[in-house]
This record gives sequence, structure tokens and C-alpha cells, in this order.
Amino acid sequence: MTRWRGLTAAALGFGAVAGMAQAWDRDGAIYPAAQCAALWFGQADYALASPYLDSDPKDLELARAFRQVALRQTTQGAAAIDAFIGEQRRQMRFLVEAFLFGGDRQSRDLYESLMQDCADFAARQPETRDLR
Repeated sequence: MTRWRGLTAAALGFGAVAGMAQAWDRDGAIYPAAQCAALWFGQADYALASPYLDSDPKDLELARAFRQVALRQTTQGAAAIDAFIGEQRRQMRFLVEAFLFGGDRQSRDLYESLMQDCADFAARQPETRDLR
């Protein structure tokens, strides 16, 4: 079961990356801004349901701030951004779960890479640079 969970998490993670690449072609606001929002929303969702991660109100603050960046940058409108975040949010929750609960190495690597990309991006945006 653990091996299956790890493979599923890795597949979700790689599926998320493929989705990001396709979305990036359509709208520059999707990655990294909307993807970072989904990551932080997903982490907050996992924290609410899990004994392995404490809930932190800053997670939702970051998620909302990244969403605002995506809304400022989008060429498609709020509905497209929110649809992308909604779709990816669940996958990001599973990514966090696979990393923290399942100990899946691929999920950890993807999570850490996304977190670094989000931190680097956040440092350059007015909505996010002073958070965390």
C-alpha cells in the first residue's frame, strides 16, 4: 500500500507539472503565481485534516496573496485563475500528504522545488514580498 501511495503521489505530482506547462503556454499568470496559490491552499487543506502538520494562518495568507498576483498578471480573467487553482489545490494537498505522511522522495523533491520557485517569485512581487 505504501509503495502504491508513493507512486500515485508521484504521478499526481508529475501530472501537476505537465498541467503547469500546458497552462503556462496559455497564460503567464498560471505559473508560478496561480501554482503557488494552489500549493499554499493545498498545504493549508492538508494541515486542517492531518495530525502531521500544524495549521498556520500564514498559509492561507500566502495563498490569497499569490492568487492576487495571478489575478494581476492574467490575460484570461479571474474565472480561469480560480479554476486552475481549484484543480491544482487538491493535487497539491495530495503532494503534501505524500511527502509528509507517506515519506515519498519524489513528492518531497517536487514540493521543495515548488517551494523554492514560489519563494524566489514571491520576493519580486508587491503582494507577496513582505510575507513569511
